[in-house]
Amino acid sequence: MENRSFEVSYFNPPITNKVPSRTASLGEVARVVRSGMLALETQQLRGISDKAEARSYKGRNFPYVTPAGVFSYCNDQSMVRHSKLLCIDLDHLKEVSRTKQLLIDDRHFSTPFAFRSPSGDGLKWFLRIDLSVCDHQTWFQAVRNYLLDTYKDLTGENVDAHVGNLSRACFLCYDPDAYVNLDCGEPKMAFDPKEWAGKSASVRKPAVSVNTQPCACQTLSPTEELAKAKAVTYALMRRGASIAESYGDYVKLGFSLANGLGSEGRHLFHLLCSQSAKYNQEDCEAKWNECLSKSDGRTTIATFYHMAKMAGVELKDFTNRDY
Repeated sequence: MENRSFEVSYFNPPITNKVPSRTASLGEVARVVRSGMLALETQQLRGISDKAEARSYKGRNFPYVTPAGVFSYCNDQSMVRHSKLLCIDLDHLKEVSRTKQLLIDDRHFSTPFAFRSPSGDGLKWFLRIDLSVCDHQTWFQAVRNYLLDTYKDLTGENVDAHVGNLSRACFLCYDPDAYVNLDCGEPKMAFDPKEWAGKSASVRKPAVSVNTQPCACQTLSPTEELAKAKAVTYALMRRGASIAESYGDYVKLGFSLANGLGSEGRHLFHLLCSQSAKYNQEDCEAKWNECLSKSDGRTTIATFYHMAKMAGVELKDFTNRDY
């Protein structure tokens, strides 16, 4: 039977709507995320390269919940009851699926729900907490300190220090691979939130690099090459770098992706070209089709990686990761 203590408030969009439409169980929230009802909005959001535009689109089109519990209005003073849940928001992750699995497997915590965030490069991690030990904010600080101390790939940028308030909104999106275990038991290993909340976490600064570049002698499978190209593309987008401002670079990029990735490169070509103010979707699509049809192998995928390097992306030894 579903644990009814995991109840939250559900808010219809836009984000300016502060009155909940209903109280929802965590199971109902999980069904929304996995059902596909937000698939179109999620795809559209992830195709928007401008951060301000993406934030605005998300606020207008995505429902949200208050993971900490049930509220009559979305502010900290209007809590009706706590859900016994804490949601940790992890942003700009290199390996979302791997991080999700590590947290699910962590013996200190019980995870009833976790899903990929609307942006696609983050994670919403729901864990059970015991409020008889300490309050919500202490739990948040303790878990954040633990994550930064334990998981060396996480930085202060990944785990925001300013999202521990009770009424913090959590946008929902489409994730068919969302993890759901509403019957999760007690943690397998004790965790003292008071002790961890008092620790000074070792907050590491994010590195300005992406582990994607193979040595010259390495041959990648088509799947690995596509994963690598995606990683470099997302690194460029995070930097706001436009590598196809001139017509020559525009054509060179098209042929490089077409030769290296075939039809799989279409989406990346659009993403990279959309970083320029000159971007026109129809013209970009026509140029892509031309590059794909005339592809002769002379401009290889290495050209794209060189363009990325010139734009400031530091390429290191490639490892096959999930991006």
